[in-house]
Amino acid sequence: MIVKIDFGALPAAAESRLYLDYISGIDTAVGFFTHPPLDFSAALGARRGHRYPRQEIVQRLVRYNAGLSAHPNALANVEALSDPSTFCVISGQQAGFLGGPMYAAYKIITTIRLAVVLEANFGVRVVPVFWLATEDHDFDEINHAYVFKRDGEVGRVRFEWRQAGCPIADLPVGVDVRRAYEGYFESLSPGPYFAPVKGQFAPRSGEDYSTWHARIWSQLFSERGLVIVEPRVLRPPARDFFQFALKQSDEIRRRLDEVSQQLRAAGYTPALTSAQAGQLYTFDPAGRRVRVQDPQAHLAEAATHPERYSADAALRPLLADAMLPVVVGVLGPGEIAYQAMLKPLYDLFELPQPLLFPRKSYTIVARDEAERIARYRTSVTAILTEQLDVDAAFRSLVPSSELEVFASARRRLEAALAPLRPYLEGIDPNLGKTWAQTLANATRGLDKLEERAMKARMSRSGFSKKDVQALRNALLPRGRLQERIFPLPHFMNRHGTGLIDELFSAGELDDFSHHILTLEEEHASSQTPVFSEKAGV
Repeated sequence: MIVKIDFGALPAAAESRLYLDYISGIDTAVGFFTHPPLDFSAALGARRGHRYPRQEIVQRLVRYNAGLSAHPNALANVEALSDPSTFCVISGQQAGFLGGPMYAAYKIITTIRLAVVLEANFGVRVVPVFWLATEDHDFDEINHAYVFKRDGEVGRVRFEWRQAGCPIADLPVGVDVRRAYEGYFESLSPGPYFAPVKGQFAPRSGEDYSTWHARIWSQLFSERGLVIVEPRVLRPPARDFFQFALKQSDEIRRRLDEVSQQLRAAGYTPALTSAQAGQLYTFDPAGRRVRVQDPQAHLAEAATHPERYSADAALRPLLADAMLPVVVGVLGPGEIAYQAMLKPLYDLFELPQPLLFPRKSYTIVARDEAERIARYRTSVTAILTEQLDVDAAFRSLVPSSELEVFASARRRLEAALAPLRPYLEGIDPNLGKTWAQTLANATRGLDKLEERAMKARMSRSGFSKKDVQALRNALLPRGRLQERIFPLPHFMNRHGTGLIDELFSAGELDDFSHHILTLEEEHASSQTPVFSEKAGV
């Protein structure tokens, strides 16, 4: 069963105004992009005839994906890229620990689904590609995973690396990484698929961190034709791109600054800092990734050793689009916001900007979870839109006759103490304050007694606030959507690989709502802990 929620009703929607306007087709937002969200024909037309280093790219991608033991379907897709009539849909993400938050998988699934649709509708070969951004050096973004613990709380496991600041491509699978992997599964509330999922996500001997994660994605999706690419595979053929970026560094900055001003004038907040964005990175003697400070001084080095350079967040999409025949980029809300700054750069590099398509967005609920939530007279939608008041929900379960017993006691308590007030104030006016404090203390004591009575009453009926909190943690962990917190193993632990099959048909591709996906019993066995205050578990 699927229930849809307007994206604007979700947490942090206020920070995504540009994205909301873009998916709504509002001209003010759409004008910052080359194509509106569904104009696939125009995007395809802009790509026809554009030249790419297809043969060299294909050779490199065949070696790389074969090294991941990719399915023959993916390798056939790589070979197809040598044909000028073949195009691709691309998405990408950093190499987050254990795959990173679940939205990375949603990007991949959206990419594969969209490639199938475009191929059928336009009669051309369309290859789904996933860019694993291993050139990134922001270690704190990838060195942890959030875990739904056995006590219903959300914890975190993380690892350290003495070479933080170097690109993630240099990260080995050392003792700290393996300890974090074991720690995640030790903390995870076990589901019916716990053992096979732990094995599926385990690092293998000889793998570095990036290869480990690339192999996981390939293992899960290459049978459906997904091609994995890392930046280090594409950098050597990007010599001309890097040299042009160095030569045009001042113009890049000027154009980014100009579009930043235009965004502010339209009421939007620029997603990139124009003073820093649009610059290449290289490596210092310690191997750390550092911004190029003097672009002209690097021209000769970029010509002879392009592998020593990499793109930042502003130039990375252009690098991908210069190397691969991308028709559509599948992105999340934040990425679409910073892509709003890049249209002038595509013009400068004489590259066609691809159509930018929002990834699918889900909250996954097992049926017995949904039923437990309904017992508390609330809903998954109320939790996701932050309309749930736990105390109010709990109080609504108590029969009004029982609430009236305590309400009546409060009235009688105040009535009993009321005659004392004028008497006390007649002796000493300051005793009026003491009287008021006495009444407040007595009322608080009665409130606590009511709370304990209601807690015991609810416990006998199988209800507890701890259970509500565990359900809320499962659906809105740390006050954010599931997809932004929990990694793929969290969901596969509970729902198995059948979940992935389910997601390939969940919701229409061009419906940009958030979807609540309630899985039937044959697809899920909920392992959200059920807490009883009485039992203390």
